[in-house]
Amino acid sequence: MNKFLGWIAAVAFSGSVMQSAAQTKVIFTTNFGEIPIVLFDAEAPNTVDNFLSYVERGDYRNTIFHRAMTGFVLQSGGYRVTPQGSFLLEEVTEFDSVQNEYGRANTRGTIAMAKRGGNPHSATSQWFINVADNSETLDERNNGGFTVFGEVESFTVIDEIMAQNIINAGGAFTDLPVKATRDDGSDGATNGGEVVADDFIRITSVLVERPDAVPEPSSSCLLMMGSGALLLRRRR
Repeated sequence: MNKFLGWIAAVAFSGSVMQSAAQTKVIFTTNFGEIPIVLFDAEAPNTVDNFLSYVERGDYRNTIFHRAMTGFVLQSGGYRVTPQGSFLLEEVTEFDSVQNEYGRANTRGTIAMAKRGGNPHSATSQWFINVADNSETLDERNNGGFTVFGEVESFTVIDEIMAQNIINAGGAFTDLPVKATRDDGSDGATNGGEVVADDFIRITSVLVERPDAVPEPSSSCLLMMGSGALLLRRRR
């Protein structure tokens, strides 16, 4: 069974972002613009450290937004566009899971960790932005609560991404956002069989406002998903 089918995501917005000198800031540059995020270092220290470990290893560079659900979440952190070859995507190699640190509500604009159903301590690389107030569904009554570890400073790019085509490409990509209009002016993909690498909405670079460097990603091995789904390369 595809283990990613059990993943769910969410994030929320608490209004104004309260930033102190102790907070780390991450700026995701996407092919639709920048998404600035303030991390809650003191409230969820292990989760922030886990997230930054993936950033520092280069895992989120060229990672796609693979799940966009209107009125719910925008999710990333699991799949990355391959640099070349027949495979469109590769999986992000996971570190060990991180202990759940639920505390803050999953309100609109917050960023939280995705995890497997029935296991509150199963979060690894995948995260999501709450595009609505999901506190009723994603807080402590659901799988121990989803750990909020940051908050976006601007919704401009997120709203633009959510307005693109959302298609069912099979497998873990049943709510895949792709460009509504391709760079050449043609209409975007409407099903998984039409998707090409340039259709993905991706994170092209990550800036952390602290002195750490971000290394290049490592190599991986191959896996092909079934018919109708996207071609995927699994990293080990």
